[in-house]
Amino acid sequence: MISLFNRSTSYLFIVAILVMILSIIQLVVQFSSLTLLLLIMALFMALLVFSQEKNTKNALASNATDQHVENEVQDNDELESKVQERTLELNIALQELEEVNKELEEKNTLDDLTGLYNRRFYDQKILAEYRRSRRNLTPLSLVILDIDHFKKVNDTYGHLAGDECLIIVAACIKSCLRRSADISCRYGGEEFCLILPETDSQGALALAEELRESIASCQVSYNNTIISLTISCGVSTYLQQKDVQAEHLFAAADQALYQAKHNGRNQVRQQDFVKASDS
Repeated sequence: MISLFNRSTSYLFIVAILVMILSIIQLVVQFSSLTLLLLIMALFMALLVFSQEKNTKNALASNATDQHVENEVQDNDELESKVQERTLELNIALQELEEVNKELEEKNTLDDLTGLYNRRFYDQKILAEYRRSRRNLTPLSLVILDIDHFKKVNDTYGHLAGDECLIIVAACIKSCLRRSADISCRYGGEEFCLILPETDSQGALALAEELRESIASCQVSYNNTIISLTISCGVSTYLQQKDVQAEHLFAAADQALYQAKHNGRNQVRQQDFVKASDS
């Protein structure tokens, strides 16, 4: 009985499979060749639309990337331009600051009345030239000159006339100093100092004498009044003498100036360091 049931079930399963296969074959056969072609074209069009959408998305992404890169390049160009502009402005500001500092430095080192260097500049320069002379084994001369009877000029003609005399003497000094290395300073009042690098005693004496003669022949005109001037000069020369410092150079020249005034003024005198130290 059971064997008969199993055999019947097997027959039914086979029949069901055959019916399914026949149904599929019938379904396929019902479609004509045109219908199949349309289905294939529809499927192909779907694939094309999908591919185009994908390409469009990729193109949009690429354009966005290119635009981003272009924006970055433009931003970099603008930044570089701004940096160059700021750099130029900074250089101009630094140049203006340098000019202002130079003017301020000149103002701090120049005598307002005569246009010569002042005492402050002299103190700095004499030490620098002394060291250079000692290092290079070159002579260094100093000339101190003083206007004779200058107090009498101020008392007789007034201080404005005295200022005019100082200006004339400064002009004579400038005309006699022909080397750019030579330095002229107003030390104070009616006293002036000439720093003469690489100048021996003979050259310093000749320059001082030339200056003395130039001022003696010069007449200052003030308020229709002629004022005659003379100067006295003291000269010292450093030739790497032992134990001689920059201040000794001034002391020797100042001692020579005192001798010139003591001996009648309107003359040039020289003092060596041995006699300066003994006095």
